[in-house]
Amino acid sequence: MRNYAIDFSLIALSSFYILPSFAFVTKTCTPLQKVPSSAVAAIAQEGNDELDQSSPSFSKKTTRAAFLQGLLVTTVSAEIAVAFDGGVGGLGKTKPITGVEFFEESSIPIQNAQGIVTAEIKSVSGKNPILVEFQTPWPLLPTTSGLEARDIRSTESAFVQVLPATDSWKDRKVFRDLLINSVLASQGKYGAYGTPTDIKVKPTKDSDLFVVTFTSYTPAMRESERQLWIQPKQVDDTLVLLIVGTTRARFASQEASFSKIVNSFLAVAAPESRLRAR
Repeated sequence: MRNYAIDFSLIALSSFYILPSFAFVTKTCTPLQKVPSSAVAAIAQEGNDELDQSSPSFSKKTTRAAFLQGLLVTTVSAEIAVAFDGGVGGLGKTKPITGVEFFEESSIPIQNAQGIVTAEIKSVSGKNPILVEFQTPWPLLPTTSGLEARDIRSTESAFVQVLPATDSWKDRKVFRDLLINSVLASQGKYGAYGTPTDIKVKPTKDSDLFVVTFTSYTPAMRESERQLWIQPKQVDDTLVLLIVGTTRARFASQEASFSKIVNSFLAVAAPESRLRAR
């Protein structure tokens, strides 16, 4: 009887150390300076999943100093998720090439308590910074090589892709070719396990928003029907895309959230500063 008891305790002890999952979410709040009581109250409502369209955001008139000062009084990262990079559903064998490069070490992306993601990225030429912002209910992934927020419990995600701007990118066929050579290519988010098929690109009537559907492949080489909304913003020689999507079967149920995300997207040239000129 004693041997059986020892065996049982060893089994119980080993089971205790097995990690329950490969992805988890931790929440941190690292203030860089004393946060006013109004900001503390906002942080207390962090659990609200609804997007706050009234939240302040930068505009073309924002100065670099005001932008950076605004970042200092918010939380450094409202939510941090640890998850896999690359491929469909984030389980790719390699990290996708999104073209996103942060302008300097101090311009790493952040997400505040309202879910607003902000970052300063390089233009295609690498000479000029671009301020990027969008609001999402999902946590920003700090492990990714690009700029991505994802629902780690499902297939919904929003990420930024940077491409060289062309004169005719608004043309449906030209835009389709841009996607085939980037997002849908072998080095892209959806082409890691084979070239996607049944690619359809449809521009909307009243905006620059594109609706994209295709069939990609999972790591198990199973077909996955996907649907995306892609909102492009041209900043000088750079085309910045915000790509939001999920499986085609889930898209309709997530459409309201996707609409808020793409409508919150901003990409503007960063103001000049004396500090950068040095």
